[in-house]
Amino acid sequence: MADEALEGLPGWHRQVAIDTFNAAWELIDLSSRTPVQDRDLLQLAFTSRYHWGVVGGDEEHMVGDWMIAHVASLQSLGELAHRYAANALDTARANGWDDWRLASMLEGMARASAAIGDEPGRDRYAAEARRVLATLDDTNDRDLIASQLASIPGVASP
Repeated sequence: MADEALEGLPGWHRQVAIDTFNAAWELIDLSSRTPVQDRDLLQLAFTSRYHWGVVGGDEEHMVGDWMIAHVASLQSLGELAHRYAANALDTARANGWDDWRLASMLEGMARASAAIGDEPGRDRYAAEARRVLATLDDTNDRDLIASQLASIPGVASP
């Protein structure tokens, strides 16, 4: 019986990671949030990342770090955002990913750089993200990441 419970535990961690990630996006998509929703949003991002840390691989860890950075940027927690965005970008580069994963992590660094007031960094990462986006065949990935870039304060449209 104990073995059955342990066999189900990875699936439970995976489901919690997915559910909390999706719940975080629902709060991100609100036009405005209450202070309680902002607190919940940050907790959801950390919860998702924790559970992916238990059962995920590099890609899930990277996306979880990106989500924490994204949420922290939205909440003007620049140092926290920058730390997690840098972790995410390091993971993408260490794995040699040059697709949507790299473009998205560069977007995260641009957003985190904006959150700490580093305008040159923001612009450098946004430009690098656009260069990667130009190589993507998948229009859905390209459009999604481009829209995220466009939502960063101070980032000019190409």
